[in-house]
Amino acid sequence: MSRRPRGPRPGIVAATLLTAALALAGCSAGAVTQTDTIVSQADGARGQAGPLLLEDVAIEPGPAGAVPSGAEATIRGTIINDGPTTDRLVSVTTPYALNARPEGVTTIPANNAVRLVGDDAGPVGPADAAQGTGATARLTLTGVTQELRQGPTYAVTFTFERAGSVTIPVIVSGLGPPAG
Repeated sequence: MSRRPRGPRPGIVAATLLTAALALAGCSAGAVTQTDTIVSQADGARGQAGPLLLEDVAIEPGPAGAVPSGAEATIRGTIINDGPTTDRLVSVTTPYALNARPEGVTTIPANNAVRLVGDDAGPVGPADAAQGTGATARLTLTGVTQELRQGPTYAVTFTFERAGSVTIPVIVSGLGPPAG
């Protein structure tokens, strides 16, 4: 009669260690991943003043991809009025421009929105139900005081008649439309 040695068998030990390694590796799944943070698909800034929401706000650089000092730049985005009363955009200011010139609609109706068209060509104005278009406006920063380029953010303050003011860190959006 042959006697077997007492103690764990090598096959059982290997299987136990492999199972433990797999279980421990699974415990860290999702702890540091590329998908553990939700990121907005909009590349612009967001802000809120009372019931007014500013969404996807960015400076359009034009064909050069940056706005040189002394030039003009437009702002794109959307102003959404979630409140029960109409409000009005009174001013837009920034230390990076001498002035801001509005064109088109500056009144934001209750429970409605105004789209800031940026560099988009074409007229701006009130909503047109027959055409299926919403209200639009163009905001142009005039007398830019320094080069505005991609990367940093630039403080822009939107002041509304009822909702007050909000300052948001606005980016220069991706490269402008191709030149020529």
